[in-house]
Amino acid sequence: MSSIAKPMPTARTQRRRPEWISNLFWYFMLGAASLITVLPFFWLVTTALKGPNDAVFSLPPQYFPHEPTLNNFVKVWDQIAVWRFFLNSLFVAFVLVIVNVGISALAAYPLAKMRFAGREVIFYMLLATLIVPVELTYIPSYLLAVQTFKYYDTLWALIFPNVFSAFNIFLLRQAYKSIPDDLIDAARIDGANEFRIWWGVLLPTVRPSLATAAVFTAVGSWNALLWPSLMLRDRDLYTLPVGLNTLRGMFIADFRLIAAGAILAILPMLISFLFAQRYFVDGLSGAVKG
Repeated sequence: MSSIAKPMPTARTQRRRPEWISNLFWYFMLGAASLITVLPFFWLVTTALKGPNDAVFSLPPQYFPHEPTLNNFVKVWDQIAVWRFFLNSLFVAFVLVIVNVGISALAAYPLAKMRFAGREVIFYMLLATLIVPVELTYIPSYLLAVQTFKYYDTLWALIFPNVFSAFNIFLLRQAYKSIPDDLIDAARIDGANEFRIWWGVLLPTVRPSLATAAVFTAVGSWNALLWPSLMLRDRDLYTLPVGLNTLRGMFIADFRLIAAGAILAILPMLISFLFAQRYFVDGLSGAVKG
């Protein structure tokens, strides 16, 4: 009785198992990193939902509230003008995104697609500013705001010092460099000037990178605490982080209310990111390729 010859394993089947094992390892690592990232947010949510008889700090830890309640959010809403702080933060973030991303998109175009003397020097000087801690700029910025431009204790004091972003210029420059020069040359042959090329050719092509720059700018503005705390004295002008920071004085030991306030500050940015995450990922990948 003749034995049936078994098919010889191909190179593809031989590589399948090692590749699967390698992918499984990276999935495990990414899953562990995601778990570590989510745990603080999970603790924040459960703390905000805990009742007065639930332990915030205990051994062993109490991960879930035994008496879940939304009263913590109601107390925070009643004690401070959350809606006013929210509108102030929204105004600052909206204006800053429009102005900052617009200036960055304009500045990145000549650095990416125009040839002129000193272009690389200017670009690397801009990059060098990224290594300077922003806290070092607070003293001269404070003096300019108070003594020179006189916009102290206004919402514009949170906008004017942040209209320039070296990171956004770098991000958009890399996105512009990924666009073929033939496309720009064709527009020039058709009679388009530089502004028309920038507006009609480049900007529609780099929309994911524009969305990424907008997300970075909005999140940075929304979460800013130190500079707004220095600039704002009128309580009606407080942004959301500054206003919620007052909870530490009102409720010194009640971390449930502090957690509820933090959730109110996080939710708008979290929802916005969920809608913009596709453009955010595409923009970052385009900038890396560029």
